[in-house]
Amino acid sequence: MDDNRHSLTPQKRPHDGYIWRFNKRTPDSGGGSSRNTVSGGSRRLYKLKILLPNGMTVSVKIPEGTESITVKDLANRVKEQCHRAIQAEKPSNPKKSVKWDADLCFIDDYDRVFRNCLKLTKLEMNRVYNLRLDDGSPPATIYENMWDLTPDTELLMELPEEYTFETALADLIDNSLQAVWANDESDLRLISVKITNEKISIFDSGPGMDSTSIEKWGKMGASLHRAYKTQAIGGKPPYLKPAFGMFGYGGFIASMHLGRRTEVSSKTKSGKKVYMLHLERDALVSGSVSGSKACWRTYGGLRDPTNDELELSPGGSFTKVEIFEPKMRSTNITRLKCKLKDIYFPYIQCDDLSKKGRTIMPIEFQVNGDDLAEIPGGEVALTNLASCNGPEFVLQIRFKLNHDNATMTTSQGTRSSNEANARLRCVYLPVKEGKESIESVTKALSKIGYDHIEEFRSFRHVSCRRLGRLLPDARWAWLPFMDFRQRKTDRSQVFVKKSCMRVKCYIETDAGFSPTPSKTDFAHQNPFTTALRNLGSNQLSEKDSGVDIDIRRDGKSLNLTQLDKQYQLWLREMHERYDEEDNCGIDEPVLIVNPLNKKALHISRSSDVVRVHKAFRRNGKSWKSGQKIKILKGACAGFHNQNVYATFECILLEGFIEDAGGDAWIICRTIDISEKDGCLLESVDGNPKFDLRKSVSIPINVIDSGKCLAIEDSEWNNQIEKQQQNCPSSIGILNTRQCRVLGIESLLPDEPETYANDVSPSEIVAVVRPATYKSGTPSKHLDQKYMMKDNFEMSLVITYSRNNKPQDEKNIYSGRVGPTSIKDFHGLYVFKPRSKSHPLFQKAGVYTLAFSIRNSSCEKRVVKVQVKASRDVYKWALAKKISRHNLMVGCPCKPISVSMFDKYDNQIPFLKLPDISIKINCPNDTRVHISEYSPSISIDKLGLVIEDLVIESSDLDNIGPSYDATMVLSLPDNSHLDIPIKVLPGSIQHFTVQPENFEKQLIPGTVVKDLNLELFDAYGNHVQENENVEFRGEGFCWLDSSFSSKKVDACGCIALSGLLRVTEGFGRRVSLSICSNEKTTISKEWQIEKRRLRILSEMPESCFAGSQLEHLVFEVVNSKGEVDVNFHDEDEIRQSHTLVIKSQFTNVSESVKYVFREGRCIVPAVPVPSKNGEFTFVVAHSRYPDLQLTLKVLIELPLEMEPLNIGPNNAISLMESQTPINFKSPQQCTPETMDICHATARVQEMDMESCLEFRKDLEDDIIAIGSRIGKVEAEIKWLEDEQRQIEVNLSELGGIRNQILSIDTYGSLGKNNIIARVESKANCAASLVMKHLKAMRDQDLCGLMGNIIGIVAILGTAPTFELSRLFAEYLGDQMLAVVCKHYEDVRLLESYQKNGKLNPDFALHMFAKELGQSIDGRYLVLCIEDIRACEVDKDVEGKLLFPDPTLPDGSRPAGFLGYAVNMINIEADHSDTKTDSGCGLRETLFYRLFGDTQVYETRDDMKRAISCIKDGAVSMDGGILRGNGAVSLGCLEPDVIFPVVPATNQISKKDKQVSKRYRELKSKLKETVAKLVKKRKSRESDLKRFYERRDLYAKYFTRDPSVSSNSTPSYDMHP
Repeated sequence: MDDNRHSLTPQKRPHDGYIWRFNKRTPDSGGGSSRNTVSGGSRRLYKLKILLPNGMTVSVKIPEGTESITVKDLANRVKEQCHRAIQAEKPSNPKKSVKWDADLCFIDDYDRVFRNCLKLTKLEMNRVYNLRLDDGSPPATIYENMWDLTPDTELLMELPEEYTFETALADLIDNSLQAVWANDESDLRLISVKITNEKISIFDSGPGMDSTSIEKWGKMGASLHRAYKTQAIGGKPPYLKPAFGMFGYGGFIASMHLGRRTEVSSKTKSGKKVYMLHLERDALVSGSVSGSKACWRTYGGLRDPTNDELELSPGGSFTKVEIFEPKMRSTNITRLKCKLKDIYFPYIQCDDLSKKGRTIMPIEFQVNGDDLAEIPGGEVALTNLASCNGPEFVLQIRFKLNHDNATMTTSQGTRSSNEANARLRCVYLPVKEGKESIESVTKALSKIGYDHIEEFRSFRHVSCRRLGRLLPDARWAWLPFMDFRQRKTDRSQVFVKKSCMRVKCYIETDAGFSPTPSKTDFAHQNPFTTALRNLGSNQLSEKDSGVDIDIRRDGKSLNLTQLDKQYQLWLREMHERYDEEDNCGIDEPVLIVNPLNKKALHISRSSDVVRVHKAFRRNGKSWKSGQKIKILKGACAGFHNQNVYATFECILLEGFIEDAGGDAWIICRTIDISEKDGCLLESVDGNPKFDLRKSVSIPINVIDSGKCLAIEDSEWNNQIEKQQQNCPSSIGILNTRQCRVLGIESLLPDEPETYANDVSPSEIVAVVRPATYKSGTPSKHLDQKYMMKDNFEMSLVITYSRNNKPQDEKNIYSGRVGPTSIKDFHGLYVFKPRSKSHPLFQKAGVYTLAFSIRNSSCEKRVVKVQVKASRDVYKWALAKKISRHNLMVGCPCKPISVSMFDKYDNQIPFLKLPDISIKINCPNDTRVHISEYSPSISIDKLGLVIEDLVIESSDLDNIGPSYDATMVLSLPDNSHLDIPIKVLPGSIQHFTVQPENFEKQLIPGTVVKDLNLELFDAYGNHVQENENVEFRGEGFCWLDSSFSSKKVDACGCIALSGLLRVTEGFGRRVSLSICSNEKTTISKEWQIEKRRLRILSEMPESCFAGSQLEHLVFEVVNSKGEVDVNFHDEDEIRQSHTLVIKSQFTNVSESVKYVFREGRCIVPAVPVPSKNGEFTFVVAHSRYPDLQLTLKVLIELPLEMEPLNIGPNNAISLMESQTPINFKSPQQCTPETMDICHATARVQEMDMESCLEFRKDLEDDIIAIGSRIGKVEAEIKWLEDEQRQIEVNLSELGGIRNQILSIDTYGSLGKNNIIARVESKANCAASLVMKHLKAMRDQDLCGLMGNIIGIVAILGTAPTFELSRLFAEYLGDQMLAVVCKHYEDVRLLESYQKNGKLNPDFALHMFAKELGQSIDGRYLVLCIEDIRACEVDKDVEGKLLFPDPTLPDGSRPAGFLGYAVNMINIEADHSDTKTDSGCGLRETLFYRLFGDTQVYETRDDMKRAISCIKDGAVSMDGGILRGNGAVSLGCLEPDVIFPVVPATNQISKKDKQVSKRYRELKSKLKETVAKLVKKRKSRESDLKRFYERRDLYAKYFTRDPSVSSNSTPSYDMHP
């Protein structure tokens, strides 16, 4: 090979060992040989893992004995393996091809390139080495099946019993701790944990992992640290040797427990790339299976380290574990921090490792950016704080298996199996002022959120650690030698029983103790665990336990008796020195009730009363207000760095004097705080108030620990003097010249104003001036005596404001630095401000730099720099970013402001008005003319304002509907600015109507079927799409009020087809107007064609009384006299054209209608009254009252005629005698009696033979009619009997049905209750209608009142009371609306006089008078025949098939229950009520009432679905939303609701049968009554004909006076 070739062999480097072997995470040869060491029978191979450019991973195995392999041969083997793998997998997506013909080479983990051959002899056998194949194309970042995670099943002998979030997280942190512990003391030892809802990240600055180690990290049972256990036995307490790895679960199991997906990234110091391992729980569970053995493989990858990773790991090595989609429920981060601090407390801060006895921090441990060493809280920290700081009771114990039990364990190594060590450290938590310190600890833990909250009596006094790591479940109540509660003691030893309960024992063990797999407790069956738990017990001897125990204190061996004695002596000493159970105040206290600043005072939230003392005694010493004290360094929290001098002000005691317990706090004012800023005790409205202000509150135990001392005045004065001398007075900023001395060129401008980017400060240098410094003109030279060297912490906050207004300021940088030295100048505070989002001094405005020193009286230094825009114009643009300006033709547009900008987007002010020109470019050659505009400079001179811009164009239809255009501004520098605009049509100025013959559709009472309006502006452009147009019609009415407002379509039109009904009559004028702000702007007017009714028949001047006017012909003609053939009655298309005749005489019936055929109507006969005089009658069109004629005829009495009695006996003789018969016939005959008149004429003209023949015909006719009358009356009698029987059955079933639907059964109102409520309403039309219907039910069921259907409230039912009440509240007064069939039926309810006033003596008002009531106000009548039915399909139950509403994203709204019109049920008695066209009540009446009203579960559901609500909506919790922006608020309990009938699935089978039978009988009753009415009408018609024949016979053929026109006929009922 040439000089550039690299052999795949280990290479040495200084201090790191061999490159291929070095990794402090990887087990050494002694402990990690279980996988790498091959037995004699195993095959020895060189193993290479090749990473291909297409993301595939191929393994190549080379047998032992091969010294080297060429790159070409290796590439061929890889190619063969690659093709074989692709054929086996048959991937759906083709992979990137590898350039096998290119100049191939292989690259190892350290970026060494192998181009010719690879030497294999120096590689370890059976160890996998990674190589990347380079074919010249970009390498992949993710590789398939890169890592083999198939577990070693022989190591999985025991799985963790149970994981919690904290224990799983701690397992991963254990790995990081073991890694960073391997670093040198000079290296950074950092563990950073970040927890969010989306991700958990654990980062450590350890040595990192190579490919072998990272694969073991993700493999169950492949522990990297199992071999280190033997090295962690023995040594010095607290045994900080983190050899935690034993089972191999810390990586894989813990990460899979915490989340669904894990990504591990790691880099070693010598490695160039970052190895990545991807774990996905679902993918591993469903991993590939080869034969009978599961094979777990996962993705991997290589990448470069990020800048953030390198910044956190100065040594260049790290490991980062990221867990995505974490499975945690609102984790309390504060509690988690405290728990992690408890678990790893000795590693975070420890006193035992320092030779000088100082507290050191072995590991920098961060959680979400907070250093755990600095956070308060945690059980260990709180317990240490609450302890007495007295001497601890410390035992050193060595456990060793005796000879008989030496074979009890099978662990490798003699020390690990035979020996264990522990240190017991007991601390005393005294009672303070009557309150147990343990209670303070537990209370503080409760506030943090700890789970195991204990009380004083249940406090667990023993906590255990293994190798410095807390075992959370190894939390014991006692060790036997500590418990004196049940022991018999003499009187002098009584204190021991209570004092022993104030002890906390910390046990620290080495690796000789075995943990559980989850590492939360000691292994329960381990003999060392048993021996430790029974320490001091006489019941278990060393012989029985199999463990020899050596107990030592201060190096001296102790037996159990000596241990007991010394422990008691220690308890006595602690009790006598530290327990304080009495009140320590010596003056009269001031009681503060409910102090407001409890947190600052450190008192508990439950304390309602605090006693304030100005003097007190403690440990035999007196303390009083104003006394000077010194608080030593480390006395308590906040006093760590140095001694603090302060003035004692008062002491606070919790609770009343007689209360037991309560903490005590000293209130003092530090030496740097003036007296006016100290605490304040004052009376406000007679109530004492305490304000801490700038004073501090410290626990009273600082006196007990001797760290709070009273001092003399001389010492105090010395401190005052020193403070004044060393007190900083001001902050100075070094100028340009001074900074150049330091070698700094880029700094703050010396002048208060500058231009953008004229300066770019990379460094700002500030100094602290002493009190001796005299302010004034700054010195030209640096002088160290005016620069303080003290270690202050200076802060710099930079804010930016565009307009120099405080409310507009925003923070763009904040930083804190300490002093540094440059060129022998000390006390320099160098800031390097950086702001990615807001680069300094580039944006125009005011930059405020505020320098301050933390915790110092030094005044703040504020520097303001005014930055102006650059003088170079970089671009022109709109002053405000607007997507598009809207310009409407003919109207001045809103002002358009254009500005000049520099390259930093600062607006450059205008010095003079520039010359500009404007034009508008539109697509499709559309021309837009600019008629005028006015340019000016804005007041602030930052904008060129174009005002009063007016454009004109008549071609906007070419660019619609988007109307996009571009306004081009030609600028002074020969450039131009393109402004996107929309050129919109103007307001509506005129409209046209389609079709052109629209007037022909104007027929009174009809709906206009075809009407389209085309809308234009003043320039002839179609109006913009979606513009809302309000209409007002004169002579029209809208079928629905919502139709009066419509939106313009894309063609500039509005379709009004089928929406308008003509209300004016023939010959009248109608108009349609477009309104704006309720004022008419545009209007069009039409005239309805004239029509008139004329009679073609010649009317006689007179006629006989009782006769008829026959064959009267009427026509409807237009203004030209032409017959209008459109007046044609057609039932199929529901077009009614009929004629009615009205008269004051009762013999003329208005109910008889005569149909028009092609404009003509023939009336066969009009009966003439039997009285003489003038007969006046009105002939009118039934639908168009304007089409009418008033006809008059004079009535005369007929001439008298003497009748002859022609009986059957004398008819022959009469004919034989040939006696002439004189007839006096009437002069006129009516159409109804044409046959009688004709008979009379025959009698006059006949001879005797013909007369006898006629008489016989007349007799036969009378007999036939009588026979028919008999049959009809028999049928009537049978139908009447059947009707009575049906009514009896209905009455019985009605009672059962009412009981089924009663309140007792279903808990709501039934139909009878609702009817009763309606009828009880006074002066109400609905009440009168219900009463009238009830009164007329029997005799008028199919008569005129049969067209009055009822009221809304009883025509429907609801399945639940809630729906019934909700629907009734939604409809309001419409619940009492009267429902009928036609508009013509309204006359059954009301009629009007000629002057238009209401006729109070007719119809419903007359009925009200009879009942002594009246009808107040108006009432609503709904006519179902004239309601436009809903035209959607129906299901088998008759419900309307509306599509479900959809939100803008296409989903169905949550909580949608259905449409109200489908949730109301038709009342059973009206299920067959239909219009003439077959439409039921649901699609007519209830769709008219509810429309598309929707029903939702809750108000919130309804609000979220408001975008898809058209007509309105209701919610089951009472919300009502009405369409078009209306909402019903308040509350209403309607007294009239719909009857409640449960749904079909809620009614029993028996009840269903009763209801079904009831409906069948009602239908049958209706059919029977209809037949009965028909038969009665037939009987009346036959009787009329019978009387006519009989009278004719009696008049001409008999002289028997007994036969008269008023006699009742006698006929055979059964001929």
